[in-house]
Amino acid sequence: MSLRPNNLPPVQDMPPPGGYPGIKTQRLLPARGPKGWQLWAGASAMIMYGFYQVGQTNIERNQQKMQERKLRYQIAPLLQAEADREYMARETANLKMEAKVMAGVEGWEVGKNPYNSGKWMPRATEELGRNQK
Repeated sequence: MSLRPNNLPPVQDMPPPGGYPGIKTQRLLPARGPKGWQLWAGASAMIMYGFYQVGQTNIERNQQKMQERKLRYQIAPLLQAEADREYMARETANLKMEAKVMAGVEGWEVGKNPYNSGKWMPRATEELGRNQK
């Protein structure tokens, strides 16, 4: 057991006369921002407006696509006729090249379909000899 350096009794801290002032437990903060129901209503309104805008944009886009589709339907015969002309030009050039290349082969018929299915199939009409040098 240790001994105190002096023989005086210990001094205990005591409250001031009349006691300490009371502790304020209530927070006096100003109201911060809108109430919960106001946030919910505002968010709901913005979401509904957004869905409305998406719907309007979809309607406009569908109308635009329909107009483009109608235009394509109207010019399809012209494009098909142009493709047919190009096909016939390539086919004619290929038949001439075939007749020239196969001139010495007996029994060769120029332009005869090599398939015996009875169905018409377009021939490969790339330029003959295009990749050959």
